[in-house]
Amino acid sequence: MTHLKLRLIVAASATALLTACASMGVPGFGENGCRTVYVFTGGGVQPMNSCGMLPREDAAPKTLMALAQPQLETEANPDAPPADPAVQPPAPVTPVSAAAKATAPYDKPLGGYPGANEMLEAGDMAAFMGRVRVDYAKKSNAGAWGYLIVDAIAANDPALAQTVLDAMASRRPSEWMSANHLRAWVFAFNGRGAEAQVEMTKMRNVVPSATLLGHRALLAEGLGDAGAALEIYDQAPDTFDAPGADEAQLPNYFARSRAFQSQRLLALRQAELLRGLNRDAEAVALLTRLSEATPDDGYVGDRLAKAKSGQDRHKPRTLSQAMAQAIGDEAGLIEEQEAIMAVMAGRGGKTPFNHLLSSMRQSALLLDPDNGEIRVQEVNRLQEQGKFEPALRLAQIGNPPKEMTSLLLATAGLAALELGSPETLEALTERSLKIDSSPDAKIQAAGALTTANKTARALALIDQAMKQGTLTPGQQVYGLMSRAQAHLQAGNIDGAVEAARAARVIEDDETTQQFLASMLVESPQRADGLAMMRHMLTEQPDNTGLMNNFGYSLIDGHATDEELDEGFKLLKQAIRLTPDEPNLLDSIGWAYYQYGDFREANRFIEMALEAYEPFAHWELSDHLGDVKWRLGEQEEARRFWRDAVASYAPDHNRVLIEEKLRSGLTTPAPVRRDTPEVPRAPRSEGTSDI
Repeated sequence: MTHLKLRLIVAASATALLTACASMGVPGFGENGCRTVYVFTGGGVQPMNSCGMLPREDAAPKTLMALAQPQLETEANPDAPPADPAVQPPAPVTPVSAAAKATAPYDKPLGGYPGANEMLEAGDMAAFMGRVRVDYAKKSNAGAWGYLIVDAIAANDPALAQTVLDAMASRRPSEWMSANHLRAWVFAFNGRGAEAQVEMTKMRNVVPSATLLGHRALLAEGLGDAGAALEIYDQAPDTFDAPGADEAQLPNYFARSRAFQSQRLLALRQAELLRGLNRDAEAVALLTRLSEATPDDGYVGDRLAKAKSGQDRHKPRTLSQAMAQAIGDEAGLIEEQEAIMAVMAGRGGKTPFNHLLSSMRQSALLLDPDNGEIRVQEVNRLQEQGKFEPALRLAQIGNPPKEMTSLLLATAGLAALELGSPETLEALTERSLKIDSSPDAKIQAAGALTTANKTARALALIDQAMKQGTLTPGQQVYGLMSRAQAHLQAGNIDGAVEAARAARVIEDDETTQQFLASMLVESPQRADGLAMMRHMLTEQPDNTGLMNNFGYSLIDGHATDEELDEGFKLLKQAIRLTPDEPNLLDSIGWAYYQYGDFREANRFIEMALEAYEPFAHWELSDHLGDVKWRLGEQEEARRFWRDAVASYAPDHNRVLIEEKLRSGLTTPAPVRRDTPEVPRAPRSEGTSDI
């Protein structure tokens, strides 16, 4: 799959120019060799023409109706019979909100979007809302009219929202974004506050009780009645029932965890509103009780510290902000359902793009572009799904709180990296640090820079963070593990092991043990790392992550045939449990390579690379390059090795790959021999036939 690649050219003015790759079909390529590129000016990433034309203030985004409407309408059929004059013509199509227009991408697909789902994947609410408005004018696709209500309110047109709501009343309600979900908000925006509150109580059969309580409080807050909102929050249980990790095996653990998370959210919202009303003592008391129930909850601890110091105070929400948050909460319910289904499926594959989830969050951001919580969630989702340009673009809209802006810039930087520009990641990271220079922000920035091989700057930031005030044990571990990762990326294996050992001294738990073991197996102390993994696996024999890590560490550079066989058996068992997990697909493929079965190795590693798309992974490409060479496909091998180098391989690995590019594989090929039999466990339900 061809995707946009960006390269950075740093001019004397320090303007970073992101240019597109020369592949055919890349959006933005025009006539005479000119194409759309992106300029980082310190204020954001903006489009310009590669032939030298600077962007105008009024050039982006363009109006929707000039760009999106033609591609959304069905072309007239010349053979159709004449229209019946008695039939009422479609209503005029109203323009989308300015907030929707602001999401329009700089380059539309040349052939238009195939459908609404593709508009959401592109983060193009200008096109999406234009599609909804066209459908409403034609009185078709009524299940999507709820989105028009949101856009009408975003456009400050509550009368249209009421008209659409009335039209929806006679239609069968959809599961989400229905008239039932939106009626209270439409009433509120039309000055019918008392009726709105009554309508909100009728949602008891639509959303869970805790969510409804939160909705009622948000509505009261948005209507300007903070006292009523606090009274509603007071209806939540006074006692926080947080189940401990040692109760995870109990049958009611999951239900209690969900209930507590609802309690936690309501308490945080109540404390936020109290602080907005300058009632800090009450907020501190509430947050203290919550913190005592969950002493390891870093976010609650941070909110408590800021409440005590008077920092980070927010005004009560406006009605638009309240409605946006309510839609965001409903999107959270959908995400929770998605997570439960993924656990039940248990195959380890990539989660498909959830268009409903994104449609709701992107709609909510039209009402409140400054909602950092919802924006971070949606931008992260786009990034995780490989929608890099939309993630980069949506991360820079609005004016969220500084800590959220910092997170958004970090994600935007990672998106730029996937688009081929490590220099833009560096520029966005430095910009984020000017907004938030806390230890956590510096360590997070170091992680992003490490990914782009900017290890010197990463290590410098980690050193600054570790000396910056008094850090919690968790922050110290986070910093030390990040330092180890940066050392490993820079080829300093001894430094990586030293930092990992220091992290384990502070907190000796499963995370630090597994991390140290993964560093040790890269070093001359490989045997110690394998021993640690073996011990951990005896305590968690069905942990497929541990099985993969240990199995791969055994087969990669195996000292004996017995190690290779043991590793293969582990990987075979693991992939039967999670057959779609990309790392396992690569590991089992690399195991087949060690047995000299290059065709089977090729099959699995190609599956792994396909599962990773559109992300690149240097190790998978390196492995496939070796496999292709053994199959006699030397040019293909070099292509994958080049991909590995371009995918930010660690320094010591990059040196080895570059030598293969020059000379090919000069070591003897693994000798073909049979793999060991791996009997199935007696209870094989839920496993694959691999």
